[in-house]
This record gives sequence, structure tokens and C-alpha cells, in this order.
Amino acid sequence: MTDRPPYTLRVEPRDRYLYVHVDGPEDTLEVSVAYWTEIEAECRARGVRRLLVVEALQGNAVPAEMAQVVDALIAMGFRDMRVAYVDATEDAGLLVAAESRAMNAGLVGRVFRSEAEAERWLLADPELVEPSGPPAAARLPVT
Repeated sequence: MTDRPPYTLRVEPRDRYLYVHVDGPEDTLEVSVAYWTEIEAECRARGVRRLLVVEALQGNAVPAEMAQVVDALIAMGFRDMRVAYVDATEDAGLLVAAESRAMNAGLVGRVFRSEAEAERWLLADPELVEPSGPPAAARLPVT
């Protein structure tokens, strides 16, 4: 038996933000909460206020579990950060719902299909104020 998580995180400090790429063989509630917990610890240790996360887990999240993941992010203290989240394969409707739930809870975050768009949004506001621009529903094609 091994204590290695069923995912791999690649963490890169970049100019003005922390970049994290996560991949692995499955997208479950347990995996999501585990990798976000690890990311939160990295952010806290580094004093990060901006975060770009690219998820490349195989499979798709269960809609009922997505709400639990967002609730876990709220409990972890991500309210003090600006978070850009990229998932090129997840159901767009699910991502829109997750973004809406997070923003309604006071998190400053957006979901994207491309890293370039996510980075532009992440760095657009040097003062870390509330996000501007179209909501996720206008940015993500429904798949």
C-alpha cells in the first residue's frame, strides 16, 4: 500500500502568481478535495494571492460532488485569493454552476477553457478587486 495520492501536482511560481497543473486517472470528490488542500497549503506557505490551476484529470466530476468541492474551497480560505481555473474537458454547465456558487459565496474566481484566457483575467487587475468581464456562461461553449 502506498501513501501517494492518485494525482500529480506540478507547482510553478510564475511572475505575479502560482501556477498549478494537476493530472491523474480519475476526477472524484476525494481527489479534488485532496489536491485543493495541497494547493491551499502551497499558497499559504508562499503567501500567494493569485492562482492559476489547470486540471487535467481523466473523466468528469459528478454534479452533486461539485458543490461539495466548492464548499471545501470556501472552508479552506480561498476567499482571500484570485483564482483562475482551467478545465478543457469538464461539462460547461457544471463549470458555470460551480463558478456561480463560488462567486455567490464571496470567492474571486473564474473558470476557463484556455490557459491564455485564464492568465489574462488573473493578471488584469493589479489591485485584486472583484472580477470583471463576461460570466462563465458567456465564455464556455456548452458541450
